[in-house]
Amino acid sequence: MPRLVPVTLAIVLAAALTAACGRAQVPAAATARSRLTARIPGRGVPRYRYMTDTPDGARTRPYGYNLVDLGPYRNLIDALPAGQRALVWIGNYDQATCSFSRSNSELSRALTGLARDPRVAGYYIADEADDAQPAFGGHCPDVLRQVAARSRLVHRLAPGVFTYEVVAEPSDFGAFAHATDVLGADPYPCRDDLFCDWATIPRYIAALRAAHVARYWGVLQAFSGAGWRYPSPAELRTMIRQWERSDWQGEQTFSWNYAGHDLARQRGLLAILKDLNLGIPSR
Repeated sequence: MPRLVPVTLAIVLAAALTAACGRAQVPAAATARSRLTARIPGRGVPRYRYMTDTPDGARTRPYGYNLVDLGPYRNLIDALPAGQRALVWIGNYDQATCSFSRSNSELSRALTGLARDPRVAGYYIADEADDAQPAFGGHCPDVLRQVAARSRLVHRLAPGVFTYEVVAEPSDFGAFAHATDVLGADPYPCRDDLFCDWATIPRYIAALRAAHVARYWGVLQAFSGAGWRYPSPAELRTMIRQWERSDWQGEQTFSWNYAGHDLARQRGLLAILKDLNLGIPSR
């Protein structure tokens, strides 16, 4: 599901929300590769927990999220609460122009000063860019090459971090498996009709395994709009249990705010997400 909250809006919100936060220094992990596969010992909790579409780390930290959705802006990254780091959104792939919204030179300027910053965990390269391919109705045959080149550029500009993309189509998992360090898969089983399709997540997991994707995150459905609905707490718990049978290294929750629907009002869903992220046994 494409992100809807523009980064510029997130900046405005974050400036207000983080103004009172002090500078938080988070220890750097040893290497990007070792961090990707780490889990909290004895709990099975994904090492990375990322909430989409809110720049307010103080708001998501009580629910166990340790990655914050920010742009490449030092003042906001410096203001992150202790124990949280940024997954830096650097602009999506534009399917109309078959190019990234930030040029290489613009990206180089944006990342100047962020290299080796311990508060930056990684960079979010693209969201569902694979749908730009002609096979899925797009007109961008070079998107795979472009995503891989963007990932290599980020590594040159900011060594020691991971790059991340969400791939929409299971048939693309194999091709895009090495375009970035980590691949996100976003199967959403609960549409506006009454029942959820409980074959969806296992089908995506099977495709990830068949494609030998070594490092991937599962994207959890916690939004309403565009043909999907909020799951019930029991349905969300079922999604999590299906993902827990996989080899996911991280979870991305979509979304704090989507199409005018605010996850903050869904207390039952937030309780389930908190249990997952903090390793609390299911109630």
